[in-house]
Amino acid sequence: MSASLSQDELYAEAERVYRAYFELEQRAFLEGGVNGVPVEMNQYIMGWYAKSENTVLAQMAERRVRMQEGTRSQYTVLEQVPDDPPSDSLVSLSVCIDSTASPLVDADGNFVAGGYDINNVFFKYDVDDKIKIYSSTARGADSCTVA
Repeated sequence: MSASLSQDELYAEAERVYRAYFELEQRAFLEGGVNGVPVEMNQYIMGWYAKSENTVLAQMAERRVRMQEGTRSQYTVLEQVPDDPPSDSLVSLSVCIDSTASPLVDADGNFVAGGYDINNVFFKYDVDDKIKIYSSTARGADSCTVA
């Protein structure tokens, strides 16, 4: 990656990074976090966000919660610039995750969580000049439909 990318190229790279990360996270959620953060995920996340991902997966494993078998969440990129990104964010995406058809369930198959979440995802260069997710904010939503 070069630090001289245009804004469009930065957004395209951020979307590519998020898509790859999301696929790995889906797999980890199906496994119930028992294998921790997939090694490949480290090429897409760093810092606080990597620690947070590790914590979420460890808690899933401890509570024996996993994504319902045979399902997958979907996401939609809502806009390219969330309100009020951190000052050190190179590029950010606002993403809506729809887990209504892919809920988290406990060991007995009981519903634990699912629905719509808006995530503002923030990216910057790591020491290897790769764009990675380093932070995010999340809030619940009623749908992923843009008003």
